[in-house]
Amino acid sequence: MPSRHFLTAAIPLAEQVTNWLVSHRQPDTMLITSTSDSARRIVAKAEAAGVLRLRSALPMSSLLPETESLATEVERCLAWTESLRTQATSEHRALFWNRRPETDAELFESARNFVRLCDRLAEGGYTPTNIQRLPLTEGHFETERWSVMARLYERYLDYLCSWGLTDPNSALLEQIESPSAGIGHLVIAVVPDLPRVFERYAEWLERNGTRVDILIWNPSRVDEHDFDRWGRPEPERWRNRTIPIQEGQISVCQTVRDEARTVVEAFLEAPSGIVTLDPKLESPLVGEILLHRQTPRLPGGEDLIHCEAAKLALNWEEFRHSRDLRRLRRLLELPAFCRTLDPEDPLTQTDALVAIDHLLGKTIAATVDDAWAASTALPEESRSKDRGIRGKVRRLLGLVRSRLGISALELVEIAFPDSDGPRAESCSRVIEIGRYLADSSALRALSGRGTSRGLPAAIFDRAIRNEKIQSPSKEGGITLNGWLEAPWLPAQRLILCGLIESQFPKAADGDPFLPDSICPGLGLSHNEQRLARDAYLLHALLASRPAEDIRLSYSKYDNDGDPNRPSRLLLRTDEKALPERVRHLMRLPASGLGRPTGLADWRWQLPCELSRVERISPTQFESYLACPFRFCLKHVLRLDTGPQAAQEMDAPIFGTLIHNTLEKFGLESIRLGKDMLGWDESAIQDRVDSLLEAEALAQFGPQPPPAVRIQLASAVARLRAFARVQAATFREGWIILSVERELKADDENPLLIGSLPLSGIIDRIEQHAETGALRIVDYKTFSAPKKPSETHLGPVSRNWLEAALVEIATSKGAVRKTWI
Repeated sequence: MPSRHFLTAAIPLAEQVTNWLVSHRQPDTMLITSTSDSARRIVAKAEAAGVLRLRSALPMSSLLPETESLATEVERCLAWTESLRTQATSEHRALFWNRRPETDAELFESARNFVRLCDRLAEGGYTPTNIQRLPLTEGHFETERWSVMARLYERYLDYLCSWGLTDPNSALLEQIESPSAGIGHLVIAVVPDLPRVFERYAEWLERNGTRVDILIWNPSRVDEHDFDRWGRPEPERWRNRTIPIQEGQISVCQTVRDEARTVVEAFLEAPSGIVTLDPKLESPLVGEILLHRQTPRLPGGEDLIHCEAAKLALNWEEFRHSRDLRRLRRLLELPAFCRTLDPEDPLTQTDALVAIDHLLGKTIAATVDDAWAASTALPEESRSKDRGIRGKVRRLLGLVRSRLGISALELVEIAFPDSDGPRAESCSRVIEIGRYLADSSALRALSGRGTSRGLPAAIFDRAIRNEKIQSPSKEGGITLNGWLEAPWLPAQRLILCGLIESQFPKAADGDPFLPDSICPGLGLSHNEQRLARDAYLLHALLASRPAEDIRLSYSKYDNDGDPNRPSRLLLRTDEKALPERVRHLMRLPASGLGRPTGLADWRWQLPCELSRVERISPTQFESYLACPFRFCLKHVLRLDTGPQAAQEMDAPIFGTLIHNTLEKFGLESIRLGKDMLGWDESAIQDRVDSLLEAEALAQFGPQPPPAVRIQLASAVARLRAFARVQAATFREGWIILSVERELKADDENPLLIGSLPLSGIIDRIEQHAETGALRIVDYKTFSAPKKPSETHLGPVSRNWLEAALVEIATSKGAVRKTWI
């Protein structure tokens, strides 16, 4: 029979456990706690006090044997996937009704659910094989279902065995049946939800001479019968226990954002231990902490999938499979990726982003292959600007195409070489996981059998997605703690936030194999037990500190605007006080959404000396008249965004396509001299059709997207209308003298706009063969004709520059307008 010891002192719990260990020191002591952080605190304190060779572990992990053959979660999912893949059709309905998993992704997701089910069964000492022999329910359906599940489980074990791997739960249960010696003293320190399977293990140790002590935290000094012999709170005694919460301790907030703000402000006012019970509150809390220039530390650590190495690995595998340029755009946003493309002569991230934005916004290509076909080298006579962007595009695409044979793991190792210094912990962990998977006997066996090529990427994704990296605490940072860590926090003041129903106490319903109603009979965790545990811990926390040192909060609405319900534990008061408690919890607090947002304390920091504007183009002049500040940002500071990814040509791209076609037609006409006047409509139409086709091929490749093909048909229609008008102008005697004529700012006699020389392009200059008259032609691709006044003049209310005001004559008299 284990010995129970109640800890009632008014000092931090970790210190009480340490004092007990010091006064009851025994050789070969194993300490079992509910959280890893609490174990570290106790071991550090105990070793400082002279307790040597103290081992610590969590209940379930302590039962696992030390062997390298234990399958990881990913390998277990693979074994379940193969077991499901080979499942007989007659067994499908018993497990999945009419919708069985078919694709790799569906099979892998189902496999993950079976892994979770087996982990939960193991807490009670069960497997799908032995649980089917228990009278779970009366009726054929459940019996048949568990029988199918048992056969599936046996195949799963066979796959692991063929790969030289061991199922962790099977190894755990074997360890209980024949435990290894070496534990002289077992101390279970405040574990209010001790798994039943560990209870069996501790009983075996005790029968074989191990001393077993149970430490129970009891600052409120409740009756000893409120706990079972293993320190778990008895559900029937805690089901309706009054919890001494004072109304002033409860803070009701309008939204989770308001709650996050009040929590962080309370912490900054008086440093406290913050405990979050609602996962949806973590993101607003992190945002609020960063807003106050503090470093957040999440419970359990940061998700590994958010580090740069993980993003690089996962996006690269997806890109290799799809070759989608939008996926490549996300990769190019990672500085490390650009380094991997050419380590000898790195491609700058700026050039890479300019190139990909050009591809997505101008060529409208969808894949690398389409983009390469649409990005042939331009001839030397092309404009230098066009050749420059095309050069960047071709270099980017060439480098990316040369790397397509490299795996994600190889790419990460290139991006973060050891030679540049120690890798970050997150990067090292990504590489470690990748190497393990690459050497996994499970993956080698499956790849030899021709598994879908999409599976490895999904496996790598799953392995990384499960991992967390806990960065060391930094001075000035704010740590967010989980609920089971609350009793162990040394801080005098505590803030418990996110106390909403379904999260506190945590409720688990709807399991298709293990409904909550059968869990008590199986000795598995269930809702009543979790309710008792959380009621006990809250009761103990309130008793361990003065009322003013514990603050509880909940928000009435979540991030999506849906209402939250306050935790039922906040209503555990006597009947007389209950109406007032309900009114307090249901009141409408003032929302803080309209608060001033000056906490960021940022200002525009423009350079003291701006580069001088030496010239101006018509487009820049339009930008200047619209807004001088934005003109400065875009044309002086060069702060501009790249073109947005498009599925079809926008107006500027469509207009440029027409202009380029007509430019080439004009150049061909100029070479003919006066002979151009003999071209008829049919000849002109054939020529512009051919030129448009070549232009589209150069820009969009041989297979443009469907939307672009429709737009090209529209361009053909417009150019045929052009052929009709052009034939008429030739008949009238107008000869093309020049196309795309550049007005240079450094000409001897430039056209000045104020003190600035004007630079720009004239679409076409013509001269009449007989009269010698000159005229300028400007191409427009509007959907409907517009008069010059509609295009260039606007209402006087838009004017801010007096020199841009103009009077025009109309049928109603002079009207004031402004140049736009």
